[in-house]
Amino acid sequence: MNNSIKNVFIGRLIQQKVDEKGLSYTEFARRINCARTSLYHLFNSKSIDVERLILVSEVLEYNFLAEVYLGMGNDVNDIPFIQLPLKNGDIDLSHLPKELIKILKERIDEKLGL
Repeated sequence: MNNSIKNVFIGRLIQQKVDEKGLSYTEFARRINCARTSLYHLFNSKSIDVERLILVSEVLEYNFLAEVYLGMGNDVNDIPFIQLPLKNGDIDLSHLPKELIKILKERIDEKLGL
């Protein structure tokens, strides 16, 4: 196992952040496209799919990826980044998960006021 990965119980950390935000479990479940009853499984999980973790990070506005990786805080300068390749002069998103592409497009539209 990589020595740079922290031993974090991610489900409990997510539940803590949901509670801190004052977000109802029903609303949180809706925002991450999950049944409310499935949240308890998520909150009791020691690990989580990366795509789901990215979505949870967006919804809770908290960088969980940085939280589980040693040497990184939740400071804006410590946020991991994705290097996107160019293909014929355009950004090539074909290798990214569909959920991440959707989030990126939504954020761009939001910034452009579309």
